[in-house]
Amino acid sequence: MNTYLQQCRRVMKNAVSKIAVIGNESCDLDSAVSAIAFAFHLQHVPSLLGEWYKQDSTTVFPVLNVARAELPLKTEVTYFIKRHGIMLEDLICRDEIDWNSEHTALNIILVDHHVTKLQKTIIGIVDHRPIESNARFNPSAFKTIELVGSCATLVGREIFNQATATIQELPEGYGVALELLYGAIVLDTVNFSKQADKAKPLDYEVAAKIEAHINVPEENRPAHREQLFQSLIAARSDVSELNAYQLLLKDLKIISQNERTVSVPGFPMAVQEYLKLSDRMDHLQRFATETGSNVVILLGLNVLPDGSVRRDVGIIPIDDEPLAEKIVTALQTCQEMNFELEELPSSDGKGKFFQQHNLKASRKQLMPIVKSVLSAIIV
Repeated sequence: MNTYLQQCRRVMKNAVSKIAVIGNESCDLDSAVSAIAFAFHLQHVPSLLGEWYKQDSTTVFPVLNVARAELPLKTEVTYFIKRHGIMLEDLICRDEIDWNSEHTALNIILVDHHVTKLQKTIIGIVDHRPIESNARFNPSAFKTIELVGSCATLVGREIFNQATATIQELPEGYGVALELLYGAIVLDTVNFSKQADKAKPLDYEVAAKIEAHINVPEENRPAHREQLFQSLIAARSDVSELNAYQLLLKDLKIISQNERTVSVPGFPMAVQEYLKLSDRMDHLQRFATETGSNVVILLGLNVLPDGSVRRDVGIIPIDDEPLAEKIVTALQTCQEMNFELEELPSSDGKGKFFQQHNLKASRKQLMPIVKSVLSAIIV
């Protein structure tokens, strides 16, 4: 895998035809490893690419959708990638690409999202979230959008389905690619937790295929998954070196529509714990200024040692209290997904905070609700 990634970096600037595989802007483990594994696969088995792939002149390479300086904030990503012998300096980050170059053909494949601000031709999509109302698809692009627990599951299925040889006969890097995907599946499904209810039959199926490939005996698989899950949770939760501002950037989604911007940071801790950090409001104000946010929605996720999950939410108006109130109302009255929000008392004068009792509802369900509120704004 390192050889492939080093080659990508060497030929990236000079390749006549380039295809970038890029995950979403949160650059969580699912997005990062899906981009790496899928790009590696498409470079070796380009059948999905059709006319977009020119033999001996096309380079398919992964891009982590994060600035290089912010990569250390993605603690579970850097931990898991390094654990598999990949050098971080061999990876390509978003700000290391000249997206506006006119000298070479650069097309993109989206993984773990299907709408992008990049002004490039989208030739493929692999995603596991509901289709957004503003999504527009290239009719000649390949597209796989299925509501499963992890995008890595869909990438793993593509690898198993399209491999022209048995998986054991494929290049050595495939073993690393599959193990990376496996980690994301285990983490995204909360280790196939019944309580979180994120895992679908396909998640189980692909995970089992990978376990068979890496020679994990069936009787050892529950323990193997639990050990991996705990190590990833520990890495994701290790925010000891991050301040309150960096935590806001660690797992971030931003929605901009009708001249309004809502930022949605996700925390590997409870929002109530975040509120105890020093200088949090100063850091929040700096974050809001730099992102141009009118409202910030804080999402807390705390995985306890016994595997149980706790979620809480904070909705903070920066300079638009009516918009924040509309978002609160929309979340409390949503018919499709009841978040079961219980308002919590707060010593902070700004914002509303809630315990979320429906543990199945995540940012994936929250984002379309916020977008529908923004779309109703009359400019």
